[in-house]
Amino acid sequence: MRIDGTSPVSEGLSGQGADGSTLVRSGENTLADVASRLGVSVEDLKNANPQLAGLNELSPGTEVRLPEGKTDDGHATGDGDKDKQARTDSGASKRMEGNLDAAAMRGILFSSLGSSSSSSSSSSSSAVTPQDGTGADGGTVKQPPITLPHGTEGYSPAVKKDLTEKLQSLNDNPQFKALSPTEKDTVLKALTSDPKLDDEKKAKTLDLLGSTKDLSAGDRQIALDGLKGAKADPKYAENLKKIIDDPKFKSLSGAEKTAVLSQAKNYPDARTAGNIDRMLHKDWFTSQSLDDKQRSLKTVARFSANPVGDRKLIDNTLDKFLGDKADYKLVWKTYPSGNGTTFGEGADKTLWLNKGIVAADNDKMVENSNTGRLSLNTVAHEVNHLVNDDKVAKTFGYFQAEYRAWFVGFQSQNGRAPTNQEAMEQRLRWQLNPDSFYGKYAGEAMKDPDEAKKFYDFLGNVTGMKVDASNWKDVVNTSKPEDWKSKSTDPAPTPTGNIDNH
Repeated sequence: MRIDGTSPVSEGLSGQGADGSTLVRSGENTLADVASRLGVSVEDLKNANPQLAGLNELSPGTEVRLPEGKTDDGHATGDGDKDKQARTDSGASKRMEGNLDAAAMRGILFSSLGSSSSSSSSSSSSAVTPQDGTGADGGTVKQPPITLPHGTEGYSPAVKKDLTEKLQSLNDNPQFKALSPTEKDTVLKALTSDPKLDDEKKAKTLDLLGSTKDLSAGDRQIALDGLKGAKADPKYAENLKKIIDDPKFKSLSGAEKTAVLSQAKNYPDARTAGNIDRMLHKDWFTSQSLDDKQRSLKTVARFSANPVGDRKLIDNTLDKFLGDKADYKLVWKTYPSGNGTTFGEGADKTLWLNKGIVAADNDKMVENSNTGRLSLNTVAHEVNHLVNDDKVAKTFGYFQAEYRAWFVGFQSQNGRAPTNQEAMEQRLRWQLNPDSFYGKYAGEAMKDPDEAKKFYDFLGNVTGMKVDASNWKDVVNTSKPEDWKSKSTDPAPTPTGNIDNH
C-alpha cells in the first residue's frame, strides 16, 4: 500500500496514486464507491485488489490497483492515449511535491493498522501486500488487523486490543476468507458480542463455517445470523453444525432447509438447536407437508427455548416426541371455529394441535395469548393426559385429572405452581360450570355423596373454608380471595399422579 498527495495532511489526500493505481478519496468507504468513480465493475476492482476485497471499510489514502487497461480517470490505456504522458508527468510532480506530507501520512496510517512499510524516493510505484503476507522484497509483511465491527465501541482500549489480536488469525482461515463482506461482519459481530473471546468459541465458529460453505448464500446468512444471536455460544455452534452435516437435513428440499435454519436462528439456543436436529429423525416430522413442518419447528423451538418454564417438565415432554425411543407423534389439525378455541387434544400417543393458531412461515412465532398457550402450555398439558392414561368419566378422579393436566401446563409455561387464586379463577370455576364440557361430568359425579365429599374437601384445601352441599357454589362463584381462610397467594394443592411427564 502507498500514500501520495500534494496537499498538507490537514487538507486531505489527493486521489492520484502510483502508476496503475488510484487512492481512495474522502467520502469513499468501499470498493464499490471507488469502482463507481472509475467507471469499472466492482468485480474487476476486487480481482485487481485481493488484499482489499475482505475489508469492510476503506480509509482515504488507501492505494487501489486499477484493473488492467484502465486509468484512474476511467480511460482505457494504449499507444494512442494522447493524455498518458501528461498524466504521468503530473503524477510524478505531485508525488515529489508531496514527499514530506506523504511520508507523514504513511506513518499515521501504518501505525493505526499495525502494518510495516518501506518507501523508496526513487520509485514512482509501490508493491501491494500479497494475500499470503509476502512483501515485494521477499520479506514477511504483517497482515492489516481485523477491523472490529459496530457494537464494540463501548469496550475499553485493552479489550479492543485483545479482541483484535485474537481475531487476527481469521485472515489466514480459508473458510472465513471465502465469506462475503456481509457474512464476515456477521461472524465478527458474533465473536465480539461478548468481550471474553476464548479459543473454544473461535474454534467452534470456524468448524461451523466449514459446514456452511455448501449452503445456499441465503441459508448461510441465516445460519450466521443464528450464530450471532447465540453470541457464538460454542455449544450452539456445535449443534447447528450437527444439523447442517446431518444426512437428514441434506435430504430436505431447499425450502425445508430454510425452514429448519430459520427456527434455529429465531430461537438461538443450544438446547433448541439440538432438539431441532432430533426432530429431523422422526417419521412424524418427515412425513409432514412444508406448512406443517414450519408449524412443528416453531412450536418445538419456542417450547424448548422457554426461558422461564419448568426445565425438567419441558425436557421430559419433548423426549416423548424426540427421544431415541420416542413413540409419540405430533399432528396438525383444522378445528372448526365456535364458541371456544380448541388448542389441542391427545389420544393413543398422538398430540393433535390446532393449525389455525400457528402460521406456516419461517418467521418467529407471533407471541400472543393463543400461541403462548398452545406452544408453552397445551403441549405439556395434553402429554400429561397421555402419560397418565386419563379417561373421561363421571368421577372426582376425572375432575382431578383435568386439574392435574392444567397444573402441569401452568408449570411448564410459568416455571412455578399456580396460586390458590389462579387455580380458582383460571380453572376450577370452569371445570365446575355446568355449561362447560367438564362441568356436566362433575355435576353427575357430585350426585354421589361419597364423590361429592371429595369435591368439597378439595375446595376446602384451596380456600381454607368449610365447604359442603349448602355453600360450594357460592365458594366457587362468588367468594372473594381476601375472605378465604387460606392465603390466596399460596401454591394451589399439588395434584396426584405423574406431574412431570416422565
